[in-house]
Amino acid sequence: MSQRLHRVSVSGTGSFLPNDPVPNDRIDEVLGPLDDAPPRVRSFIKKVGRRMLEGTGVERRHFAVDPKTRELTHTSAALAEEAARRALDAAEMRPGDVEFLALSCPIPDAMTPPTSVILQERLGIEHCAEMEIHSNCSGMGKSIQVAFDALRLGRYKTALIVYPQLSSVYLRSCFYNQAKVTRTQAALRYILADGSGALVLQSVDGDPSGDGDAPDGGDANAPVPHELLGTYVESVGGQLPPAMTAGGAAADVMDSVSPLLAIHERGTHHLDQDFAAVKRDAGRRLFEGIKRMVESLGVDPKTVAHIVASIPSKQLYEENVGLFTDHFDIDREQIKFRAGTTGYTGGAAILIHFDQMVRACEIQRGDIVLLHSVESSKWMSGGFAVRW
Repeated sequence: MSQRLHRVSVSGTGSFLPNDPVPNDRIDEVLGPLDDAPPRVRSFIKKVGRRMLEGTGVERRHFAVDPKTRELTHTSAALAEEAARRALDAAEMRPGDVEFLALSCPIPDAMTPPTSVILQERLGIEHCAEMEIHSNCSGMGKSIQVAFDALRLGRYKTALIVYPQLSSVYLRSCFYNQAKVTRTQAALRYILADGSGALVLQSVDGDPSGDGDAPDGGDANAPVPHELLGTYVESVGGQLPPAMTAGGAAADVMDSVSPLLAIHERGTHHLDQDFAAVKRDAGRRLFEGIKRMVESLGVDPKTVAHIVASIPSKQLYEENVGLFTDHFDIDREQIKFRAGTTGYTGGAAILIHFDQMVRACEIQRGDIVLLHSVESSKWMSGGFAVRW
């Protein structure tokens, strides 16, 4: 393995949103009604749910759900495959060119084998290194950091990073023990959506240390198109309570009698959210994470052209956008709320929006773009910076 550090370039982006877009007035129809939920939950859905939808600023979103049968139309690996193929096409590469495959997702297709190797099979990759990282919104940053370091060291030359978000697993009416559904659990049906995003990374010959040791005799410090400047991940949640939870794994099956039935009876498999904590802390923690990322990478905040951040609602955006525009000397066009026509797709969101920006030519040559997500489950965050 080479001891010389390589630079890393983004050679392709891809994204995928399943099925036809679902407008606000069809969410319950597609996911199924919660007619057997407690009366206070049904009242909440009828009265507060509509106001919540208006506050999100989301006009439509996508679900991997057949609206007639309410069966899932995609697995996590199937969502990932669509975005991966589009990113490979953009990079003018074949699946067989991938040396390292990294997949992160909150909902794997099986406890074993990992979803990463299921995706490998779907893509027809006979041989590659692979890794799966179980995480929610911060998972993309974690995967990219692993791939970036491996490519810089010369372990691999090409990497495919994919993140599928299959929120519908938790949102369909058939998933719930409806007698145990709470208002916050029901409210997540109006927040989350499905989608996937992907990046293709390639190592580039050159010496980012600045000693001029370029292997071809050229300028090692010359700009590299679409260069990945660095990555950043952190957790500040070591002593904080979780703000998003979903049971159903080992800690929930410790009973000696019918543990799987007990999970359903208690409703501990439901996805839940501490909305008060998110409203209070998410925007600030997102800003602080991006600020620390920029400092760690040595990027001048005043040179940033775009910020692509995990912001699930227009309300949260409006409450916190001033932190970003003031510190980075940017305007609102440079940190847009982008979930209005995609829905909030968790860890896939920043890659979906990045891919849309690339294909719409919103990013100009030399622009520095920051991409970052914060995960409320235990307040982790991760992201990366690109000089286009």
